[in-house]
Amino acid sequence: MNLGPLHLKHLTISPPLFCAPLAGVSHSAFRRLVADFGGYGALCTEMLLGKALLNENVGATPFTKRRTKEGIVWYQLALNGSEDIPAIMGRLDTVQPAAIDLNAGCPAPEMERQGTGVSLFEDAARFERVVRALRQAWPGILTVKCRLWKSENGWQPEFLRRLAIMENCGADAVTVHPRFFGEKLKRRARWDLFEWICRHTGMPVIANGDIGFASDIEQNAEAFAPVSGFMIGRQAVVRPWIFQEIAARLWGGPAIESVDYAAVWQKYFDYVNIDFQPQRAIGRVKEFSKYYACNFFFGHQLRTAVQKAPTLDAAHEAAMAFLSAHPKTVERPAVAGL
Repeated sequence: MNLGPLHLKHLTISPPLFCAPLAGVSHSAFRRLVADFGGYGALCTEMLLGKALLNENVGATPFTKRRTKEGIVWYQLALNGSEDIPAIMGRLDTVQPAAIDLNAGCPAPEMERQGTGVSLFEDAARFERVVRALRQAWPGILTVKCRLWKSENGWQPEFLRRLAIMENCGADAVTVHPRFFGEKLKRRARWDLFEWICRHTGMPVIANGDIGFASDIEQNAEAFAPVSGFMIGRQAVVRPWIFQEIAARLWGGPAIESVDYAAVWQKYFDYVNIDFQPQRAIGRVKEFSKYYACNFFFGHQLRTAVQKAPTLDAAHEAAMAFLSAHPKTVERPAVAGL
């Protein structure tokens, strides 16, 4: 299995570990927390609606703000083809993205209604126009994140057609979440398909979907042998130190020390309150806590208490009451259903 760095244009991503774009999660406060631990090669913003960027104070909001300590940051865009893509890229110039990623894999109904995510991927002509327009407006690293197709029925020709579009339009890499659109997160990602995918494209392929532990990569070395990188999503919210943990095991980085779970939650709480107004901060605290609770045998108590909290102070009090009691942790947190 190739565990070497990923080289894209002028950038070297080492280790080739990516923190995935996660709606409602991958904002500046969360990325700041992950950066405190390190171990990753690159971080991603959450999905950014192209049209919204034209009216946003780019670089000042929690969605587009980037701190120097974060290192390499991919900015992910949700586009449907009706946007003024050159104008959008002009706005993003102010934050100097390390790379641009096009979301062609989000199956959320709201994204489909707007013609983005899997809706864009399904419409080959529109997908090609968007990728080509991005390539013309952005000379830097351009990647695409996608799923396989709508269903198993006849998916291979459609997927290969999209790979060809990406290559012909000049995309530099593709991140593949090997599930079909309607599966959401209901069944395991099909890691066994990476060999076939990599065999049919000259682009580097970044593997995404259900990767949460170094052992996932080690025990499935044959399936992951041809990929060029790994992208981790939900487990990074559960364990923001995950990249340091995996890098230490697979790339020989510094080992993770014992984790103070209360201190990590407190740090996140502080960061969110720096970057968000209180009325928005409470939703981010609740979303993070939903995942973070997976670390504990009785995590449902933390999740429920924070979700029911009417104010930030109440959420803080509930979380600290649970975490200060040093709750028993699980060895392999499960994120099924989240």
